[in-house]
Amino acid sequence: MSVFLRWGIFGILGVAALLYAYNTSKSLAEKRSSREPPVAANAATPVEPEPVPTTAPHCQAELEVAQRALAARREGEPLDRLLRIQEIAWQEPVTRRHRLEEVATRWYQLEGEEPIAEALRIRVISDCEHFSPAP
Repeated sequence: MSVFLRWGIFGILGVAALLYAYNTSKSLAEKRSSREPPVAANAATPVEPEPVPTTAPHCQAELEVAQRALAARREGEPLDRLLRIQEIAWQEPVTRRHRLEEVATRWYQLEGEEPIAEALRIRVISDCEHFSPAP
């Protein structure tokens, strides 16, 4: 068998494989589009948007610090490394930095099981609104 015949066969098989893959992806796309409801049908049904919580930026920062503290605790990182993260250590007003250190320490040293995400959010935001004035 000559080299040209061999490469010709491989070329034909390669083109056939590309055509097969193209046709298969096209048929899969058609099946997927027929399975999904049209966008106009979704727009016609009345759907209430989820309420967007309006959280103060300083309370949102405390929530992020609490989440990072729980993650650091899960991963076994030391507390002092947590307290040196940018969100805590680089806060300019000293009172704000102390408040974030307090939040991080509290959630890092939490005993028992971690709260679910929504419960954590509610507790942190509530504490923030009661104990931490807006900067």
